[in-house]
Parts: sequence; C-alpha cells; structure tokens
Amino acid sequence: MQRARELIKPYLARDGVIGIYVLGSSTRPFRDELSDYDIEVIVTDDAYKATPDEEKHVFEIDDGPPRRVDHEFYLRPWSEFAQLASSTQDLFHYPYQHAIVLHDPTGEMTEVIRKLAELPEDVRRMRMRVHFLELLFSLGRARKTSERSGGLNVQLLYGEALVALTKLLFLVMGSWPATRHWSREELILLGIDAEFIDRISDVFSSPTQEKMTSLVTEVRSFLVERGELLHDVGNEAFQGAYKELVHWAFLTTEGKKAFAEWGAR
Repeated sequence: MQRARELIKPYLARDGVIGIYVLGSSTRPFRDELSDYDIEVIVTDDAYKATPDEEKHVFEIDDGPPRRVDHEFYLRPWSEFAQLASSTQDLFHYPYQHAIVLHDPTGEMTEVIRKLAELPEDVRRMRMRVHFLELLFSLGRARKTSERSGGLNVQLLYGEALVALTKLLFLVMGSWPATRHWSREELILLGIDAEFIDRISDVFSSPTQEKMTSLVTEVRSFLVERGELLHDVGNEAFQGAYKELVHWAFLTTEGKKAFAEWGAR
C-alpha cells in the first residue's frame, strides 16, 4: 500500500476531503499484474459540487505491456457515501469488507465502512432462502424451456442459476457476494474446496439434466453440513422444506419483501 499512499498525497491538501480508502483486487492476496489501485475520496457535499466533472473521476493508463489501468480516483460526496449502507447491491458491501483506509483524521469515514462491510445475520439468512429458491426456479425453467426450444433462453436461465448459486455459497460462508470476476478466488479464500467450485463450473459449461440433478443434491448436502436451510437431504424431507420455502416466498410479507430487495428480478 506504500504506492497508494504516495498516489493520494495531492488529494490530502484539497479542501473538503473527509477521507480516502482503497478497494478492489489491490487489497487482496490474489492481486496480479493487471490489478489497479481503486481509490475513493470522500468529500463534503459542497466540495463535490464545486469540483469540475473531469476531476471527479480520474484514471491513469499504463501502456504496458500489458496495457491496463494503473490507478483511478473516484470522488464521492459524503451524503451519497453515508447512504450506501442501505443499498441492496453487493457492489456497495462486498468491497468494503476488505477496504484499506489511507486517510481518515476524524474516524467518521471508517465507521461508515464498518457498517457497509457488516452482513447482518437476518439479511444473510433471508438471502440464502432467496438465492436457493432462485437456483431451483431457474433450473426448473431451464428444463422446461429446453424441451420447447433451447438456445439463448436456456443459456440465460442457466446463467441466472449459476449467479444464484454463487451468491448462496458466499452467504453460507458469512460473506457478501463478491464481484463476478473474482468469485472463484474469494470462495477459495473463504474455505470452499476448489474441486467443488470446479465441479460447479464444469456442470454449467456443459449442462445436462443428470448433472444438474446431481449438483442440486450436492448443494443440499453442502447446506446441511453447515446447518443452513434444510435439516435433511432425503427427498421426502426436502420436499417438505421446499414447500415451506415457497410458501414463505410467495405468501408471507417477509418473503415477498426479501425477494423484492434481494431477488434477481
């Protein structure tokens, strides 16, 4: 982070700067030569309004090879930053779990980052239900759609199922879901076996009904082993639990609200 601390020096003297932090792959152990420094500068609302648009998002390209963004600065007004904690977008939570504060003389910015990074247990459990059902619903629709036509429609449904499953795995492990392009690395860091992740990848690379059925069984076992969602992997017990989840999703105020906030649609 020494280079990041050098990069922010011109911003330290600017009026209205509340704090500065760095996000993204540069803060993670899997960073590579393509990783850039994603630096956000939190400023007062007045300072933000007074800043020309071309200075609110500044980035520098390294022509390489490889050609890449070396670093970028993004200014965010305090009022917008403080409201992010209520966002239902993972993008405004996951990165803050690993944010590195570079400048925060009052500590108020760090407190907001702490809130952004926190995954409330009630949210975690509601979202596991949502994404587990999304996985099953998407796979069911994919099966029916493949019997009618196939092509793009089926591919989109399998894509939705894979996204739902990936989000579910993160939540089971107590983390906000990561950005798509680092999901495998983050899941491994959280303790999920790489072979399990690779089996998931293989299933969705060349999906068949047999593979999907086997995958759902493995996911159910994964949940049971961690004491989440289902109490038994037997089909009869599972069907009962599934009906309860569907009832929760479609007929309870909590379930409807959870899908409205966290569902893919």
